[in-house]
Amino acid sequence: MARQLTGSAAVVAVMLVGGVATAAAQPRMNRGPSADTPRLMVSACHADDKALAVQCADKIRSQIEGDVSVRSLVVLSKSDIESTLSASGYDPSTALAPGDATALAKQVRADMYVDADVSKAGDNYKVVANVVLARDQNMRQPIGTYEHARIETIAQQVSRAFQDVFNRTFDKQKDCFLKERERKYDDAMKDALAGIKDFPGSAWLRYCELTLQKDQKKPSADVIATLTEILKIDPMSRSALNDLVTLYDATGQKEKMIETLMALHDADPGNIRLVSQIINSLAAEGQFDKARPLAEKAVAENPGELSLVRPYWLILMNAKEYKKAIEVGKRMVTMDTSMADTAYFFKMIAAAGADSNFAEAADLSNAAATKFPAVADYHTYAVALYRKAGNTAKSIEAAQRALKLNPKLKDLRAQIASGYLGDNPPKVDDAIRIVKEMIANGEDKEQIAGIAVTAGNTLRTLLDSARAKGADAEAMRTATAHAFEVTSWADTLATGTAVAPQAKFVMGVTALNMGQIFLTDAGDIGKKLQEDYKAAPDAKKKAVLEEAYPRACAAANKANSYFTIAQGAVPAGGRFAPQAAQQVMGSLMQLNGYVEQMTKAYCKAP
Repeated sequence: MARQLTGSAAVVAVMLVGGVATAAAQPRMNRGPSADTPRLMVSACHADDKALAVQCADKIRSQIEGDVSVRSLVVLSKSDIESTLSASGYDPSTALAPGDATALAKQVRADMYVDADVSKAGDNYKVVANVVLARDQNMRQPIGTYEHARIETIAQQVSRAFQDVFNRTFDKQKDCFLKERERKYDDAMKDALAGIKDFPGSAWLRYCELTLQKDQKKPSADVIATLTEILKIDPMSRSALNDLVTLYDATGQKEKMIETLMALHDADPGNIRLVSQIINSLAAEGQFDKARPLAEKAVAENPGELSLVRPYWLILMNAKEYKKAIEVGKRMVTMDTSMADTAYFFKMIAAAGADSNFAEAADLSNAAATKFPAVADYHTYAVALYRKAGNTAKSIEAAQRALKLNPKLKDLRAQIASGYLGDNPPKVDDAIRIVKEMIANGEDKEQIAGIAVTAGNTLRTLLDSARAKGADAEAMRTATAHAFEVTSWADTLATGTAVAPQAKFVMGVTALNMGQIFLTDAGDIGKKLQEDYKAAPDAKKKAVLEEAYPRACAAANKANSYFTIAQGAVPAGGRFAPQAAQQVMGSLMQLNGYVEQMTKAYCKAP
């Protein structure tokens, strides 16, 4: 028969029986507890005020001890509990964490302990009480929530509720779990269900039912139903919530899994691992609006916790809040340098680029290239991003460093050459030198042609600038000859590439410029000839003509040769700059007329 606590009702019953019965009962009333008598521990309640925590425990302990018979239940004394706590280095006036409370209960050989929270608002006290089996801190049975102006009254209510739970379920749960361990599953389940029918609010018996279902590998739906019933009784049951999370995840019920995780967080708000799991689960389901505030709060409260900082960083990345994401990402890798892997750098570089922070993106690329020199992309990124940030020197430096590590890397020489051409003033000869290296390295023909043509066009535009600034004729002649040499070389390289039309056009224009120089030479010779002829005595006039005519003719022929090149190249490059090509061709027609005049005038015997 189940053990029963005895109180005033039992005393009245004894008084009603006859003398013989009373005499017979006397020895039993004096008998102390047996070795099997359950033992109850009541330690400090959870409270902000230590004095209130101790008062709460003292009142509950004293009330239960006064209400029950020592033959049915031993309530451990305050001195036993406090001396054990003090010897272990604990403050007896501070409530214990679940694990510590269970350890203490086992140490003092308690079968169960009261776990209570107490607070005071205004004139009223409020107590939330549970009784927990010492063998497993998850085996928690709610006793109830009570409010009253007198804490003694609350202690009486707690005692009555405790006795009800103890009398009606303690022995039954022991029997149920015993049969479960003996694998008498059917008998154990009958006991559990019968006990639940008698006491529907029993969490302990439902835990036994749950254990039996797990042992027998019952369907997930059955286990979920039992867990749901446990949570109706004890919404803060961490073990039940954890089991539900696992089952909902396994059965693909992601929404319910997340809802349960949030409930678990309410039950265990200080569990960092759990918060991290919730944040990651929300993010995995795309619920960033829910994950972000939770992550922000958790990181603010635990700034050094990597398991929280990393998901927060990823959430910021997803939200496209790149400035904050970069800040958090940098902090993350200072906490753990191993987090600065290739994935980290790719994400951070992309974030900085998307935020138009090209200097930051370039520095990140450079750091990545230093740490992972074999990843060619990082070198390319650093070169391109430094150039985009306006730092040509660093762009070239990054590319040169990469080429020292691996001279066969593609694209980097193109980046260096582009950097030289983009410098102020442009370093065209350096760019040409790099193009020749690209040719020797067997690099992409389109890139080679593109840079070579750009170099030639840069020289052409520099000619226009020099002419506008009034550069002397000899400097212009040298610069134009160099420009024509480069553009002709670029035209050869561009054959069959996408930039071939541009190459033709640029070369044609520089050929026109060269032809103009020689045409001017022919004109200058002719002008000087007139002056010299007029000034020379009659005897020497023929000699003046014989000396000047060949030179003027040669210059005119040179001009004609360059104009012929231009006349063939410019139309071929018309697709690149149609209007400019028309203007150049118009100029050529006029210049050809001058050449023809010069040729007729000087390319004959004087």
